[in-house]
Amino acid sequence: MAHYLGWETATSLLLSYESMALAHRSTLRRASADGVEPHAYYSYMHAFGLLILNASFVEGTVRTILTEKVKADLDEAVERGKRAGRTEHDSPTRLLQKFLIELESSGGWDNLVKSAGISYFGSALDSDVDKDVKEGINVLFTLRNVLAHGTALIQPTVKMTEDMKDVYPYSWQSKLHGVGMYLERHFKRGGMFENLADPDLPEHFINITKKYFEQLTPKFTPIPERAQKTVDMIRDYSFGFVNNTR
Repeated sequence: MAHYLGWETATSLLLSYESMALAHRSTLRRASADGVEPHAYYSYMHAFGLLILNASFVEGTVRTILTEKVKADLDEAVERGKRAGRTEHDSPTRLLQKFLIELESSGGWDNLVKSAGISYFGSALDSDVDKDVKEGINVLFTLRNVLAHGTALIQPTVKMTEDMKDVYPYSWQSKLHGVGMYLERHFKRGGMFENLADPDLPEHFINITKKYFEQLTPKFTPIPERAQKTVDMIRDYSFGFVNNTR
């Protein structure tokens, strides 16, 4: 039997998030000390990093929940095989082992929640989560995928029609259309960049994250021990404050 050490990085990412959220609040307080609304720069300074961290610990925690479930099922299948006199994996346990390896090594939020969930449970992992909460999480991951690469964020100044799909930057409009609509619905500042500069943007997405795990975890109760610590930290988290997470 293989022996190994593990480190649940999602927990550390949430602690990093807490430190950055404190810096976000502190920076905005200093910038608005003269009674004037802070320039968008002061929101962007920490907000993008907070969104990236937020998506990362969501993905890591959900991946842990699923992999621990698969490991438990694999161990149970192996034990049944031993009782039946088998000394090596049969076809079902080989498939489970292969699925587990792919699950731990493959990236992508959609692949994790939809493809892997449907393959194993017959439905998406978050099939019981409210539509508006899932939308918020999907917007978070779209933003993470754009922001994490450090490339320019492009938004056409006028709507481009279907016959312009081969014209730059139509692909950006297509990619961010749902994001823009979501942000405008919640922040109402009149444009993508203006909404991304809203100082309450990171707190909005951590609140969506809390709702997501509140609705997701009953499906997997009891939560695997490796993930329970992070789930508890997320559940009890208060944005911009020092949390009792140690």
